[in-house]
Amino acid sequence: MKRFWTKIVSGAILVATLNIFVLSSFAAADFSKTQATEIYETTKVDAITSTAYALGNANANLVMQNKNGDAQVRVGNVMKLMTLYLTFEAIGEGKISLDTQFEVSVAAQKISEGRARVFLDGYKHEKITVKQAIEAVCIASANDAAYVLAEGLGGTEQNFVAMMNAKAAELGMKNTLYTDSTGIAKDQYTSANDLAVLACDLLNKYPSVTDYTKLTYGLFKHESTQEGDTEMVSSNNLTRGKFYQQSDGLLVGSDSEFGYAMVGTVADESTRSVAVIVGAADENYRAAEIRTLLEYGLTAFEYRQIETKGTFVRKINIKDGKEKKIKTEAAADFSVLLNKDDFDKIEKKVEITKTVQAPAKKGETVGEIVYMLEEKELGRVEIVLSEDMEKAGWFTRLIRKILSFFGLD
Repeated sequence: MKRFWTKIVSGAILVATLNIFVLSSFAAADFSKTQATEIYETTKVDAITSTAYALGNANANLVMQNKNGDAQVRVGNVMKLMTLYLTFEAIGEGKISLDTQFEVSVAAQKISEGRARVFLDGYKHEKITVKQAIEAVCIASANDAAYVLAEGLGGTEQNFVAMMNAKAAELGMKNTLYTDSTGIAKDQYTSANDLAVLACDLLNKYPSVTDYTKLTYGLFKHESTQEGDTEMVSSNNLTRGKFYQQSDGLLVGSDSEFGYAMVGTVADESTRSVAVIVGAADENYRAAEIRTLLEYGLTAFEYRQIETKGTFVRKINIKDGKEKKIKTEAAADFSVLLNKDDFDKIEKKVEITKTVQAPAKKGETVGEIVYMLEEKELGRVEIVLSEDMEKAGWFTRLIRKILSFFGLD
């Protein structure tokens, strides 16, 4: 897909004071809201034409379903999602702040020449803030800004790439390899499932990322070099193209061999849906099919709490206690992500695995609740005693033994 930068001149005075560049990773003319709407209106999840997709839920931090989800693919600019992840992680850990300044290297300038960028100047030792770099990546897919973040966080881009791969391994992204911070290199790959895992974890831990990924326009101010502002225009047709304005991210990309890709997200009052599309035929199919997935994620699935900590389970026998039975309760909350139609099918099995002997203390584990959907186990919660109980006196224990001997207990 063509990449272009159009210099806008608006009068002699403006030329002298302001250089404006319209940045876009993909030609806007390729997107037609009318065509995308026609595709969307006839698209069902089970008939999505893109090579691969994955549907996840950020609240549950889970991938729900996929098509060719583990296939290794190239997605271009979307690889910057890990660059954003590590940046927000560093902010969250207090290693940097949004106001931290990084110096632009000549390497950052050169790697972005002829590609999406905000025209950072390494020869003039330009300095930019972390916030500026994040905005440039999220709005303009800026390769120079991504490279600055990599060098600022890793010391060198090579070190940062090692950090990217280490985080991918930590998150269980088994079909992903990073070789740069920008997504430019052709010897790296990922998968729809891995991107969904990354996006869910990013949104779960650092939800403020959508404050930037929802932006569709901005001016990059070159304050340290006093150069003219650079105009940044998003390539996300869900938001900039007003095709699905409820969406607030995340990144779009493409590859000459693997087609159009996107990681998208949308939230309602109760849940946040995440979708990944890889191998869409064009920008219209990418927009239509990811919207279909995102809406399906909101309407068909729900992340619901089905157990509450402290809920009474049952009374169980206790040996030699003041009372013959003792109360138990659920030790923790339990939530699960399911198709909404499946919640009524959940079965709870109570398994008491321990014989309780007095004296007994509140909180002692005595078994588990097992949650089943048909033959699939959804999870387990420990069962604990919900009260203390002292040992019965010798006379009470004697009477019980006598009654038991005669079968009267």
